[in-house]
Amino acid sequence: MRTWLDRLLGAVARLVLGIFFREVEVRGLDRLPLGRPMVLVSNHVNGLIDPILLLGPLPFIPRFLAKSTLWKNPVILPWVKLAGAIPVYRRQDEGADTSKNAEMFAQTYELLARGGALALFPEGKSHNEPALQPLKTGAARIVLEAHARFGDLGTRIVPVGLIFDAREHFRSRALVQVGEPVDPTPEMSLYKEDGPEAVRALTRRVDQALKQVTLNFPSWEEALLISRAADLYARPRLDLPEGRRMAESFAFHRAFVEGYQEMKERFPDKVETVAGCVREYDALLRKHRLRDAQIAAAYPSLPVLRFIGRTLLRLVFPLPLAVIGTVLNWPPYRLVGEVVRRVVRTGDQQATYKLFGALFLFPLFWLLEAWLAGRWLGLGAALVTFLAGPVTALATLRFYERARQFLREARAYLLLRFRKTLAAELRGRREELFRQVEELAELYEEGLGVVVAED
Repeated sequence: MRTWLDRLLGAVARLVLGIFFREVEVRGLDRLPLGRPMVLVSNHVNGLIDPILLLGPLPFIPRFLAKSTLWKNPVILPWVKLAGAIPVYRRQDEGADTSKNAEMFAQTYELLARGGALALFPEGKSHNEPALQPLKTGAARIVLEAHARFGDLGTRIVPVGLIFDAREHFRSRALVQVGEPVDPTPEMSLYKEDGPEAVRALTRRVDQALKQVTLNFPSWEEALLISRAADLYARPRLDLPEGRRMAESFAFHRAFVEGYQEMKERFPDKVETVAGCVREYDALLRKHRLRDAQIAAAYPSLPVLRFIGRTLLRLVFPLPLAVIGTVLNWPPYRLVGEVVRRVVRTGDQQATYKLFGALFLFPLFWLLEAWLAGRWLGLGAALVTFLAGPVTALATLRFYERARQFLREARAYLLLRFRKTLAAELRGRREELFRQVEELAELYEEGLGVVVAED
């Protein structure tokens, strides 16, 4: 029964991800030590979306540690039971009996002893910060104690980074980045002599491993500056304003984050000059509702015509289906967005409320619409209307995504083509900014060369 439930859970997770996200990239699956007990550790910045991103793309179903308060939520309760999650009783949760955590730990030890996989979020809570928060020691304690009780199980701790391009937005993108497994063997012998120090040492290594697969910015303002500079440096020229894969962007962003603090200390005036240029350039982009990729694009005639023809074909043929889908699905779509906008204040919870609100409201509206159709047109119309709701929903989303993209790109193309003074200013600022970022990158590389030579 558990095997069938896991298959169902994985299928539901993949379906939800396919609807909520425009694209989910997965990198590093070959690093998973299949056949061994595993503890997956991940950053936690997007509420209950984060566990679904671990359930859907991975080739197995891990058991999650989840805060005990979720068992009191009637909407979420069926899902935590379906997932076979293990409750954690936290001191900060009202009414939580922390003495029950002994049972929680015992379950995790037995799970690893059976060769299973455990997943947890060692920051302890979902948050809205630009960097990884200090890790709790739970993962290290579980692994080391399980080995102390059952012998060397060969467990590996696997860091998984979850990166979002716009985490609170429906139909955005996500990257699931699996890192190199952490072997806890060095801490096992120490655990017998000094348990707390072994736990701290292993936690520090887990922290470093998790930082390798996540983006950690000093502040949100600096995140914007670093990301803009990295994106610009990665694409000096383009034919058309196409986006890059998130994994490729991640590599550039990590490289810039690693060099930023050092360059800020060594060349503060140069860094501040580049930051000022980035702010001015970014303000111009926002003012004219343009993207950096559009400024970098050369727009050759033949590729532009191909893009127009391909997009128009993709819009004409699905149009009738999109009209039906709009009529059936627009009311719950708008209602979910409005409720979340009014109720949810933190960015790390918006996606969760949108997802679970949609899972409740969309079927409710489909039933209501089917009832109205049946009352006016008969049973056959009711059945067709109810089936048409979910069938047309995803097709309608894709239609509007393509339409919005076409309109955005057409507007940018026409604006840059006919407002030549504006186009020249933006491209001039971009070229100057690229030159300054390139100079900073060269200074950083020279500094690395000096360090390597000294070593």
